[in-house]
Order: sequence, then structure tokens, then C-alpha cells
Amino acid sequence: MKDCLGEMQRSVREMSGNGRKLADFILNNASLLRDYSSQQLAEAVGVSQSSVVKFSQKLGYRGYPDLKLAVSEDLGRGGTTQSDLVQAGARTTPAMGGVFEDIARMKRDILNTIAELNQEEVLLDVVRVLEEAHRIQFVAAGGYSLLLKDFSLKLMIMGKSVIAESDLFLQKANLASMKRGDVLLAVSVSGQNSQIVDLAETAKEAGVTVISVTEYDVNPLSLCADLSLFLCSEEAVASQIEHVPHIAGRVALQHIIDALFLLLSNRNAHMRELLIDSRRASGHS
Repeated sequence: MKDCLGEMQRSVREMSGNGRKLADFILNNASLLRDYSSQQLAEAVGVSQSSVVKFSQKLGYRGYPDLKLAVSEDLGRGGTTQSDLVQAGARTTPAMGGVFEDIARMKRDILNTIAELNQEEVLLDVVRVLEEAHRIQFVAAGGYSLLLKDFSLKLMIMGKSVIAESDLFLQKANLASMKRGDVLLAVSVSGQNSQIVDLAETAKEAGVTVISVTEYDVNPLSLCADLSLFLCSEEAVASQIEHVPHIAGRVALQHIIDALFLLLSNRNAHMRELLIDSRRASGHS
């Protein structure tokens, strides 16, 4: 009898961007699949309904109903879940030559995963929204706010009006004056930080465009957002090297920030000139 979830996990790295998204969602939420129609699954993952059908057929099923039945039967037999495979990977991953090799391997995996999870069209949409924004506010918890602070300084040098406060009171105060045409970029790895989700929902009600950055999954923050960018699963990365979830999250977020910054500076000559002038004035030319 076919091991549906096991085969999906083994082939996930060879899948296209949409296929990878669907596989990751199903592997992480297999027990929920029985209640999802193909359209509901497509909406939850952020792909077209035809992508769900094609994904099912590529796995050897006639269509989505057969795939859903196979997943249900697999679960009934106690089939392999992603958490099982992650734990198995942690036990069988061979030791590398040293910490630098381990970190290099981890970063390569993160960068490859980020490229697979984020469609270029969405990245360009985010860049366009940031370009056209009257004001931009960044919100995040913990150490991630430091990465956004650095990004905000670069954007301010390029002529954008940007706010990046880590204090919740200041975040709420600044948000109270934002309106349509402004942008809130909110980072929560889990997508379930209640304070950040509340800020995003308040911004949405005021007509502010919301951009979320979360792990790839259905979560309150990404569901609230107009545009969503995704980080890789910290659990999967942590299975390779112990005690690195926060390192993985920072590497992933920095990679997304670098991509946005590069696209913004390359697309807008005036912003690029301001950045060059600033570097010359500070003696870094």
C-alpha cells in the first residue's frame, strides 16, 4: 500500500515552488486535509486550484479527491508525518567537519528554501508597494526588530519615511496616524504573536497595506496581510544543528531584507543616488 506522506516528504526538495508549498502545508497539516476542498486548499496555500490538481497528478493520483483519500488512509495506518521525518533526520544527519561547515550548510539550505517559498512576482509586488508608500512602519518582536531597524535606516537614506520602533506603545501611537497609502510590514516567525497580529488588524481596518513575514503556514498574521513573504521552518533547520532556531530565523529574514533592498535600489535611480551620496558623505565610498 502506497506511503503517501512518506513519498511526499522524500520528493519535496525536487518540487517546484507551488508544489513545495502544497507539500509543506499537507505534511504539516495532514489531519486537516479531509475538511479541505481543492479550492480551500488552494486559498490556504496561496496557489491556484489548477496547481492543486496538477500537484495531485504529479504524485500519481487521478486528482485531488484521490490524494485526500490517500492521506487520510495513511494517517489511519499511522503513516509518517513531517515531525517524524524531521526527528529521524536529526538522528541520522552525519556530523560535519566543524561549526563553520555546519553553519554554511544550514545557510545554503535556508537560502534555497526562501527562494522556493517566495514567488518572484510577490517579491516585486512588495517592492512596488514600498516604493509607492507614503509612510512605512516596521514591527517585529525581539531580535528581529534590530534587522528591521537597519533596513529602515537604509530606506530613510533613500528618501523614504520609515518608522521602526520596538516599543509597543510607540508602535500603536505611530499606527494611529497612518492611513490609506501607508504600509505596515510585520514580522512574526510563528505568525501568532498577539501584539503584532493586533497591530496588523488595526492597520488593515484603517486602509493601510499590510505585508507579513512569517513561517510558511496558515496563521493569523499571513491571513490578515495583503501580501505575504515566507521564512523557512525553524523546526526543520534546527533538526540539522542543535539550538539554532533563532539563528535560522535571522538568516532567513536578513535574506529577504537583502533581496528587497537590492530590488529597490536597482529599480529606482534616484533612491540609488541618495544611497551613494550618503556613503560618500560618511567616508565609505
